[in-house]
Amino acid sequence: MNVLLSAVGRRAYLVEYFKAALAPCGGKVIAANATRDATGMLLADVAEVVPSAKEPGYVDAMLEICGRHEVRLLFSLHDWEAPYIARARERFLAVGTTPVMPSPEVMGICLDKFKTFEQMTKLGIPTPRTYLDRATAERELVFPMIVKPRLGQGSLGLFKVNTPDELTWAYQLSLSAAQTFSVDDAVADCETPLVLVQECINGDEYGCDIVNDLQGNFVTAFVKRKLGMRAGETDVAVTVEAPRIVECAKKISAWSRHPGIMDTDFFIDRTGNAWLLEMNPRFGGGYPFSHAAGADIPAAFAAWASGLEPAADCLRVRLGVQAFKDIMMTVQR
Repeated sequence: MNVLLSAVGRRAYLVEYFKAALAPCGGKVIAANATRDATGMLLADVAEVVPSAKEPGYVDAMLEICGRHEVRLLFSLHDWEAPYIARARERFLAVGTTPVMPSPEVMGICLDKFKTFEQMTKLGIPTPRTYLDRATAERELVFPMIVKPRLGQGSLGLFKVNTPDELTWAYQLSLSAAQTFSVDDAVADCETPLVLVQECINGDEYGCDIVNDLQGNFVTAFVKRKLGMRAGETDVAVTVEAPRIVECAKKISAWSRHPGIMDTDFFIDRTGNAWLLEMNPRFGGGYPFSHAAGADIPAAFAAWASGLEPAADCLRVRLGVQAFKDIMMTVQR
């Protein structure tokens, strides 16, 4: 069984996780990326350079790679690439490849932070009050507030503001950041305004991996308390038990029916309530902390794709495991 990781970038750890998971059956990890100079490409069994997702030949290039390498499972590791694959799902299934990702409709809600707010409100999951109109936000909310792009990533253009003057300049800076994101209608509706203002929740930040099987059935959820962040990605975390977050995770799973893994961010406030902040329909930067604590979701997907039940240990984490990300060097031979 061969697996394709697209937009692999620097996620070399995922390449290594999947190589270990596929080793017993002799499977290979194929990496695809818009540039060859990336650590994920260097460590993969096979590396393929493809056009960027917005280019007309992207889907055809991916289909050709899947057919030539007999790819069984396809995982996209970039939010704004995955929708192009999801919209061509039937074409990938026709060459024997299963894209492990939600429907385009679910993906569009996950990537649009205002639609996320609307959907979570419908599900009864606490989420910060969110406004597209700055004047309404200033009337309905109290400082501090959060200003950020509606379609953002990596905390770019995100500001915490404490006064009306700060709100004014942060809104303009966030708008400038939002306008640099090259997102088209295949990814999201690109509705305006591009910036939103959000209620600020005080508490501790958590990450949760929501794991569904390949049919979209809820299997498990791993929760980590974030102890350090860098450029919007978890840098230090510890695995914990958080029943209120898991309760929300089950509701999200039942709504999304996403095959694969959903990376989600939560806050737990001072009263113990869990608040959903964001959803990313893919392996996120917090998954390595689950893996370090004993989970092996790549092995679980390999088992499911083979019609087998994963080993129970693949779907469990040890609580209280604290892990740290580090900088590594990879030398091209």
